[in-house]
Amino acid sequence: MEPRIIERLQAKSPEEAIIEQIGRDFNLSSFMARTQFRQIQKYFEKYVNLRREVGQITFLAVSEDEAPGRPVAECKRIAITLTYDSPDDLEALHQGVARLRQSKIQRLTQEAQEQGALLTQEDLARLMCASRSTIKRDIGRLRQEGVSVPTRGQIKDIGKGVSHKTQIVSDWLAGYTFSQIKIRRRHSIHAIERYCRDFQRVARLHKQGLSVADIRLGTGFSERLIKEYLSLYEQAEATGTHLEQLLTQPDLATQEPALIKRGGLLK
Repeated sequence: MEPRIIERLQAKSPEEAIIEQIGRDFNLSSFMARTQFRQIQKYFEKYVNLRREVGQITFLAVSEDEAPGRPVAECKRIAITLTYDSPDDLEALHQGVARLRQSKIQRLTQEAQEQGALLTQEDLARLMCASRSTIKRDIGRLRQEGVSVPTRGQIKDIGKGVSHKTQIVSDWLAGYTFSQIKIRRRHSIHAIERYCRDFQRVARLHKQGLSVADIRLGTGFSERLIKEYLSLYEQAEATGTHLEQLLTQPDLATQEPALIKRGGLLK
């Protein structure tokens, strides 16, 4: 798709529309309107437990604990938050609509698994407004490229495996650059940086003596992801990689010791 069209789509995002409206209503500069938007967002998160970001939806999916073979209608379903629209999608759109669809499939299946659920091909067909055969073809292409796509059908056949975040951090610990990881794992630089920062945060809190439960309280990460990160940390420590050098990079979120207070961690 043409770059100018993608730029117009970026400008039409719900977040940008709200920021523009705030600027008009209160006669604020773009910078101040954006600052006010971020602050209001924090108020909603704090006082009304609004956790969803712009572009996210709530979706009912089959619990990962459900055994294979049961009709979906009889399975336990749980509410999960999915990022239906992301800035990463616009980067994928540069390569065409098929790549956009595959980017969404990859992200949605992985987000579902991280929240204890598994999407089916039928779920993805509904979310993508595409046929099941198209979804099956997209998933096949992604897996041929070595990309993790944890659908209910696959996981129940071969087991959980490790998350895409763990694969990306493992590459980083092995010495791959962010640009190389982007090519290997088909993720944006922004996402790769975020996963590596999250790993650093977990590792630092672990070094400060916090338990998995405490780290989960302080970060909001799933127990499964924390354990995967700690396993990576132990492996990297044992093999004498450049782990310590990576952990000395500044990170305000974990520079100071964390304390438990009123059920949460204060950094």
